Amino acid sequence: MSAMASPNLKLQLCAAASNPGDLPLDAQSEILLRLPAKELCRLRAVSPSWRSLTYDPTFVAAHRTRHSELFLAFGFRGESEAHSVDIVDLSGKLVRRIPRGEVMGDSLSDLRPSSPPQWPPPWTELLVLRTRLDLVGFTCRFHPLALWALNPATGATLALPECYSEDLETRLQGRFYCLDGRVHWYAFGQVATGEYKALRITRFSNPWRQFCEAITIDASGSNHGMWRETHGPPAFVSAGSGVTMGHMMEEEMKCVVVGGVVHFLIDFRFPYNDSTETAVEPGSIVLFNLETEEWMVILHGPAPVCTFLQDNIVKYYESLDIQLSLCDLNGCLVTVHNIHHTSMDLWFLSDFEKGLWVKKYSLPPFVASLFVFPLLVLDDGRMFFRRGIMGIIDCYDLRTGVYTSVLEFEAGTNSRSIGIYTGSLLS
Repeated sequence: MSAMASPNLKLQLCAAASNPGDLPLDAQSEILLRLPAKELCRLRAVSPSWRSLTYDPTFVAAHRTRHSELFLAFGFRGESEAHSVDIVDLSGKLVRRIPRGEVMGDSLSDLRPSSPPQWPPPWTELLVLRTRLDLVGFTCRFHPLALWALNPATGATLALPECYSEDLETRLQGRFYCLDGRVHWYAFGQVATGEYKALRITRFSNPWRQFCEAITIDASGSNHGMWRETHGPPAFVSAGSGVTMGHMMEEEMKCVVVGGVVHFLIDFRFPYNDSTETAVEPGSIVLFNLETEEWMVILHGPAPVCTFLQDNIVKYYESLDIQLSLCDLNGCLVTVHNIHHTSMDLWFLSDFEKGLWVKKYSLPPFVASLFVFPLLVLDDGRMFFRRGIMGIIDCYDLRTGVYTSVLEFEAGTNSRSIGIYTGSLLS
């Protein structure tokens, strides 16, 4: 729905504003429900009755039903260390900016490295998790044990414990172990009970191990439990090299949460897997059920992806590794095979039990560029992508074949960490 009100609606609003008592409450509610959240937030200053009405939980719920808008959430780094979490609509318009001081306070003031500072300073860089929820999860670069859950509607932020689970702390008595730990993954999702859960995978290289921990956040997003250790993954999950920003962007696209289940691409190049004596097939996926906190069976990827190396006589796995990613399109797990400058094949999982995949889209060469990843697809046939290291959001119309740029991020934006916010911006 357009953010602009129709002329008739404007006249009704003017009449209601000049004398709110002239219109029944039901009529006022019906008029206000037609407006987008950003306009309603401004109109709260018009009258006490409108302010009371638009804060009512019943009104907020009804408005969310009518305005099922999707927003993008990402970390922004401005001048003078002015970091924030930004919420923008799909046209690229900024609808809310939540400064770092509001979302995390001064909790990172003593975490600066002792070496000479870099510019822009990296230790406070906010990394938004790849989520599709009415909460936004984010962490902080170079302070990996810090994790927050943000409600963009209210600005309320929940800081999760910055520690290992008690069991893992006991197991990691060795000093070298503790210094070697590197958080490879955070995943954040919602389960059937309404609770939110976060998953953390930490890698240690002596020996090569990946430890897994989970934590529960209540349905309101205002309280949390403690981190607890679960079984490690049955195979080494992809984490990339992390040497360049391009690699970091690539590795973040190898994990996605769909329906309360975390899906990881397995690192088929990695020889040290706990339960597999032979090499893992390229494109294979390992699943973690957030509700039961158990690992599920290994899911084989689409057959053409598995045979791509042989069919194309590719000698090095890295050639395929940088082409594969996962995404959630309309609640369906999708394996993306981006054959750079040739085609981008989107394989939708149609039957989990049988491991059946269906290739619904094969996008043209001008879409299939390096570091291009699908974000979401709308019912009207528009598909949005994140493109390039510097950060551009593109839109491809599946009906017309038109490919346009929607948003080019400002300098300082951390465009490699983008979440989708599905909640209402009415608090």
